[in-house]
Amino acid sequence: MTSEEQSAAATLRVTISRIYRSLRLSATSNITPSQISVLFRIEQFAPVRMGVLAHLERITPATLSKVVDSLEAVDLVEREPDPLDGRVTLVSVSPAGHHLIETLRTASTLALEEALAKLEPHDRDVLMQSLPALEKLAEILLSSSE
Repeated sequence: MTSEEQSAAATLRVTISRIYRSLRLSATSNITPSQISVLFRIEQFAPVRMGVLAHLERITPATLSKVVDSLEAVDLVEREPDPLDGRVTLVSVSPAGHHLIETLRTASTLALEEALAKLEPHDRDVLMQSLPALEKLAEILLSSSE
């Protein structure tokens, strides 16, 4: 990899981190970033076993259990026994959790729409043209992390 490519990779990492942080701050809620991450992951794979969820989140089962307990305490997730194995717990998003997820998504989308509207038309066009490449990059990163 050339030094120019290394520099571009570092700049992209910093830029993505700044965008992610800004979006997180624009979508205020009373739960932590870790809780938000777990909530979105549960929605993606629900109903999901706790062990699978811990693996997906790359955290210990004990840590995950605390996060899920805290989400359950504020009525954002629900647990139920696995019908195939009653010793195993499945977790899914509650109606209140779905509402929060939708609120967070709407706030993030609105923040992006407002920021895009402030860009110069040429910059906005360049950004829109780069979306397919960014989507491919995301797919590559996701597949290499599995």
